[in-house]
Amino acid sequence: MKYLYGDSTEFQMQIDFLRLLNNFVETSVKTIKLENAVFDLKETIKDRRRLKNSVIDEMDNFTMTVENAIVGAVSRSKEQETIVKYAQKSKEFLKKFIEDGKTNFTNEIFQEIAQFEKKIEEADEGNRKTLETFFIYDPIPIIFQIYTIKAVEKGFSARVQVDSEEGISCIFDIPCSESPFWKGNVRVRDFVKGVEIPARMKKPFLKKELVPDIVNIDDFLLGDLILSDKELEVVFRKRSDTNAQRFRLKMNLKGEFSVDVSHAEENDVEKSINAVPELKNELNILRLQELGEKIVEKTNYLYPKKQTLKTITLKEKDIFHENLVYDLLQNVAKILSPTVAEIKKRSPSTMELSLKSEDESGKRNEIYLKKSEVKEKLNAIEEKGAKLLEILDVM
Repeated sequence: MKYLYGDSTEFQMQIDFLRLLNNFVETSVKTIKLENAVFDLKETIKDRRRLKNSVIDEMDNFTMTVENAIVGAVSRSKEQETIVKYAQKSKEFLKKFIEDGKTNFTNEIFQEIAQFEKKIEEADEGNRKTLETFFIYDPIPIIFQIYTIKAVEKGFSARVQVDSEEGISCIFDIPCSESPFWKGNVRVRDFVKGVEIPARMKKPFLKKELVPDIVNIDDFLLGDLILSDKELEVVFRKRSDTNAQRFRLKMNLKGEFSVDVSHAEENDVEKSINAVPELKNELNILRLQELGEKIVEKTNYLYPKKQTLKTITLKEKDIFHENLVYDLLQNVAKILSPTVAEIKKRSPSTMELSLKSEDESGKRNEIYLKKSEVKEKLNAIEEKGAKLLEILDVM
């Protein structure tokens, strides 16, 4: 399918942008309503906490006032020796009654707060799911991705962090079990065969000079992997346990290839191979580069399998913890607005935004989105909707 502007010139993005825009508007309305409810719930919690503190203070003041009155009454009594024991019992009874009342009242308030906090969690989860359905299709330009893969008891756990413009970053879980390559143990030979690394200097039998001890790592298991753009850090272990003999490779595949290699004997600390000239000179750079490229290739295959949105950050702040959903959507609107402006400029009607789709046979269909529909939907969130409409500049 090919996409064109309303004036039939080629549309650079080659996606149904108007469908994306409508999805963004509907996502904004739904999530902002939920976030507004969260704000109200948090204010209610603050009010309940203030009420608790105020009532507790008043109870303490009441206790002090009554105790002072009892002390005054005793001091004025003509039968102080007799009355004082009753006064003491009265104060003890009052103190226990008030303390019990404070405890019961505090518990009631905390139970209410717990119910409000549960509603907040439910609202945040609703927003997470809604934003997941929007961001999982990469609606805004991606700057780069960061993969984190770790060996677990069965296969691997994997996440990908997707960094986009305007400081927006999404973290998705990836179910490795759905990939035949990543569903079980992965060894070096699954990427490249015949990988050898000089691990240490050793003295051969009946010789005086030390020589590099070359280790074939084809059967070493992948343990940990971090891939950021073309910068790769990967650990291979002789066995699955973390104390096994291991090699750590830090590769830079951008431009001229470079690699730093560290080695650790079993139950030992890692030592740099690059720091020992005799070992560094024995590194097969071309084979290690081939290994790195294959790892990057296999890792990138996981991207389309991303599923659960764990969280979204805006300029490194968690949007759910910090209640930044509206701020996030404003930034997305800023990213979308230049494309909206170009479509608006090339649309035949001033009442709608228009694109055209063209199938393989050359048949064209009009795609349009009425401006009034966008405005009507955003009106449901009042001032915030008006702000998003202003940023998008649809009208």
